[in-house]
Amino acid sequence: MASPLAFKSLDKEGFSTLQHKVFPYFFQMQSISPLILGLTAPMHLQWAPLITLTTASISGCLNLFWLLPWTQRVKDDRKRLSKELSGDELEAKDAPLRKEFGKSHGLSLLFNLTNVLGMLAYGCYLAKGLIKYVPK
Repeated sequence: MASPLAFKSLDKEGFSTLQHKVFPYFFQMQSISPLILGLTAPMHLQWAPLITLTTASISGCLNLFWLLPWTQRVKDDRKRLSKELSGDELEAKDAPLRKEFGKSHGLSLLFNLTNVLGMLAYGCYLAKGLIKYVPK
């Protein structure tokens, strides 16, 4: 939600700097918070809720340890090229990097969605389990 607003409000360099600073923490939270939720669950967790939390955590880890470095490398390569080249030569060398950035960004969005769905599914299991303890 904040990224589209920041993209509209900041120049390209400012937006890139913001993303570079924020996303490592965001992906760390995606990785760690499902583990914390599992360890602090107010009831015994069955396999299904454990799988949803594991899926959410793995999605965050993939973002943090695989996609973030990949995306950062592509961004650095593009920045280096823009300093060294210009015109048609820059366009020819930058086109594959833009495509690669699109792939890594698309996968990151997929893992973000997987994380959200895993956490949502866990929330449903948690609510279902807590309803048992509500006095009638």
